[in-house]
Amino acid sequence: MCTIIVTIRSVLWAVMTIAGSLMILVSLFTNRWLIGGFNIPSTSNSFESAITNAFDKVTDFTQGRKIDDKIAFGIFLHCVKPEGSLIFEGECIPNLDKLKEQMFSEDDNEFPHAWKGGIACFTVGLAIMVFTVVLSLLTPCCRYCFCCSVFTFCGSVQMFSAVLFTLGLLSYPAGWGSRKVVDICRTSQPFYLGECQIGGAYWMAVAGTVCTALASSLTVFAYKSTKSHKTQYRRQDGDKFICVP
Repeated sequence: MCTIIVTIRSVLWAVMTIAGSLMILVSLFTNRWLIGGFNIPSTSNSFESAITNAFDKVTDFTQGRKIDDKIAFGIFLHCVKPEGSLIFEGECIPNLDKLKEQMFSEDDNEFPHAWKGGIACFTVGLAIMVFTVVLSLLTPCCRYCFCCSVFTFCGSVQMFSAVLFTLGLLSYPAGWGSRKVVDICRTSQPFYLGECQIGGAYWMAVAGTVCTALASSLTVFAYKSTKSHKTQYRRQDGDKFICVP
């Protein structure tokens, strides 16, 4: 039977790892990354025609949701509201068939190339974080892998995830010059938002990235806490369950 060691710092690291992963996961499946108003062209021949054109543009943005005369959309351009009660506000599931088609499209106006890279970064980073969540739940009993400490390994890959998340966050504003975004935000350009505003889901992704970086730094302290003198003394006394500050 393994010796179970639980410390405040190891628990804090596990909690920060889970929090960062959940924030990124929720933000990806939320259509609140960008919020903009209806685009009514001034060149229309009549008021009725202008309204019709504006409605058509909004309809093309199938990922959007009307919120007080505004359109909200996320990093996935085509997503649908799941059936039944929502787990969180703005929950939106991407259309996988449409997403696959857009990811392989060479037309930047169909789907911004920068956003494709951002999705790839978030996907790989989140997969790594989910793996470290599993490891963090096993560390009270299993603290070593074949070549090094589990804490050292997790800290390294979590920092890599934080870098990937940062690249994903930077890639999103880089795609604001796409026609899809300009149709809603009018004067938007790469890294210039125009007549839109950043939604709460983007800031949640920022918070998730910060939590990931903090989790990576906490692995050093978590590892040291499992090697403290108090821990070693209790192991020498034959304790199988050790809980120390």
